[in-house]
Amino acid sequence: MKAATWTQETFATYFNNATAQRDFRVQLRGGRSVLLFALYLGILILVGMFVYADTAGLEQVSVVEAQDRLSGFYSVVMWILGSTVVLVAPALTATTVVMERQRKSLDLVFSAPVLPKYFLVGKMIASYRYTWMLLVLALPVTATCVVLGGSSWSDVLVAYVLLSMHALMLTSAALLMSTLAPKPVSAIIWSYAIAIVYLIVTSITGMGLSFMSGGGREMPFTTALSPFTVTSAADTFTRILSMEVPNWILVTLFALAVSKLFILAAGAILAPFGSSKDVASLRVHALLYLMAVALYFGYAGASTVTTTATSAGSVDSGSNLGRMLFMVIGPLFIILPLLTCYGMDGESRFWPNGIAKVKKTLNGTPAGALPFLWLIVLGAATALYAGEQLGGGGAISPAYLSYVVFALGFWSFFWSLGRMTSAFLLGLRSARTLQFASFLVIAILPVPFLSSIQSSQSNWRANEWVWDYYILRPLWVDVDRSFQALLYGAVLLIGSWGIAILAENVCKRKWLP
Repeated sequence: MKAATWTQETFATYFNNATAQRDFRVQLRGGRSVLLFALYLGILILVGMFVYADTAGLEQVSVVEAQDRLSGFYSVVMWILGSTVVLVAPALTATTVVMERQRKSLDLVFSAPVLPKYFLVGKMIASYRYTWMLLVLALPVTATCVVLGGSSWSDVLVAYVLLSMHALMLTSAALLMSTLAPKPVSAIIWSYAIAIVYLIVTSITGMGLSFMSGGGREMPFTTALSPFTVTSAADTFTRILSMEVPNWILVTLFALAVSKLFILAAGAILAPFGSSKDVASLRVHALLYLMAVALYFGYAGASTVTTTATSAGSVDSGSNLGRMLFMVIGPLFIILPLLTCYGMDGESRFWPNGIAKVKKTLNGTPAGALPFLWLIVLGAATALYAGEQLGGGGAISPAYLSYVVFALGFWSFFWSLGRMTSAFLLGLRSARTLQFASFLVIAILPVPFLSSIQSSQSNWRANEWVWDYYILRPLWVDVDRSFQALLYGAVLLIGSWGIAILAENVCKRKWLP
């Protein structure tokens, strides 16, 4: 009975969603949408004509050069479609929820038996369907590329799947920003900021990995995460346990996982009084997804996680794997203030309720922040090591354990700073802002400052000691720094508990009776 009810609810959420139907009708209401579609198609055809005229303008050209020019024509068309996806997907979604909040209609929506997931999925489907309409309208131009020989239908279909997955991730990210933002302008700015960062990171990563692979078809699936690499990444694959898995399948799975995570985050925000069930579901999914990413990175990097020779000796493979651990969980700093800070001016789940309690790990309260951070670090470390073992790695190294201790100390230290800022400030938002600023000041800003100090010396190599004052010094790859990682981690763990106890005493004197 429960399985049948769940099936009906899932089908209604994704295939018969009233919110999606209403929003889609609003988007297509009137003649403005038709004019915009016509303008978009006209611009696409015009640009295609100009590019093709330049391609076919030469009187004498070899077959090889003609094929290269036609392939270039196809690449330009796909580049235009990728740009359109990046521009349109966030714009369609960024204001959907925040406008409902400004119109005071959210309370009316949730007064009916409507779950946040049903509402958010409907909003996302309406915007995502609009993006697919733009891709379908471009079929006449892409079909021309196929007819002329610049590509094949399989290349076009795979490129469309990749572009649609990029649009899905940008749409779900914009939906989350619309849930968080207080005003429509803020939602639009944050959504495009995420899109720009996503483009920069994926483009640089894609080009770098493509260059390292030597132009072969076997590449990590991350090379296909950029909208501007769909033509070169369409026929690539990743070898997993001797099987050649097409990268478009891995990108699809990755996009679906990321989109679900964003929807869960938005649902936890919209849920009445921050329902602990929604928060727990979000945290469990986030942990599992992070472990899956760590498992993949451990497996994909098994061939590179080897002993690295240096001028001062050698770097143990465990040290390299430990540095990879920091790379995997590094983006955690973006949401760190949301996890660690508390305040009496927010919802009741953000009120102080103790330093650290294991039973509060998944309910989103301040007491569960440190156990959840430790669970993230230990889960990612375990999955990373398991992936490395699947890729043919050796036994666990003491150096790797040193970096795990360093990771625990590093994130515990910034957790304690979040509690300190919360104890001394009166507002939750102010505490989060100061906690994020403290991370930038301690972990990011010292890099150019210490670099300028070192380079200003006549013998700058002899002055590398200045970096010993930097909190991320154990991540340097010049020599084996596993002992330094263990030492830094132990000091940070002890210091974090001292700061946390001090903050708790301040909190009790200031707020609690």
